Amino acid sequence: MRPSLTPIEPLSQVVFVHDYFQLFFDDEVFSVYNPVVLVLQGEKLHQPSPGFCDALVALIGQRAEAMPTEPDCLLALSFARGAKLLVLEAASASGGAEAFSFKTSTGPLVVKHNA
Repeated sequence: MRPSLTPIEPLSQVVFVHDYFQLFFDDEVFSVYNPVVLVLQGEKLHQPSPGFCDALVALIGQRAEAMPTEPDCLLALSFARGAKLLVLEAASASGGAEAFSFKTSTGPLVVKHNA
């Protein structure tokens, strides 16, 4: 049985660290290390383009659910008001060992590695 990647609570906090960010859903945390695209009303904001951070923070208070992914996408989170966060595959030269991790308060730590 695969663990669920859908957070139970709404997004409560976004933390930006030097080269990655974390999405807190109360006690559950996504740490995202790979390149990301945020899709808002058909517009794509690539990390770290202007407006990306503000748009990500604006999602606080919304529920998210994991969606099926598309080619070149390792994780897709769909937010309540239609925004989508896509975690992309890393270029082999620039990617670290981990693409993202998801920590829950009750379940296992899920780590997606780059190929």
